[in-house]
Amino acid sequence: MSELQKLIRDIAEQHGAVIEDIGISDAGGKIKVVCDTEEGISSEKLNGISKAILNDPLYDGKYAEWYRLEVSSPGIDAPLTLPRHFRKNTGRELEVYHTLEEHNSPLKGLLRNSDDAAIELAVTKKKNNRTLRIPFDKIEYAKIILKW
Repeated sequence: MSELQKLIRDIAEQHGAVIEDIGISDAGGKIKVVCDTEEGISSEKLNGISKAILNDPLYDGKYAEWYRLEVSSPGIDAPLTLPRHFRKNTGRELEVYHTLEEHNSPLKGLLRNSDDAAIELAVTKKKNNRTLRIPFDKIEYAKIILKW
């Protein structure tokens, strides 16, 4: 981990956030930081993280001249892959891509619950309602089904 990545992670943690991704373009130009919290992240918190990075002497003295900083949330279309992603989205309709042999992938349903081991997905197939417990080691990723 570079000193810049460590700085960004430390600042995000000080603001109660976790880093989802840090993208640094090789040729200069942009540093994209994606962060979140268990409850979702506010624009005020993103702004605070951005200001703290920009005002840090390491960033200001070594990177500010060459890079533009962008701090954002994962967005509604980001894939769900970690237990905290699922906890935050309890009650939403999901499309879950998995490796379960007894069910076709993807499964569509309502995320009822999740813990550190698995999710509980309420699915309806041919008027048959049931809740499936899907272990995380069988989940490739999930997407939120957006209702427009």
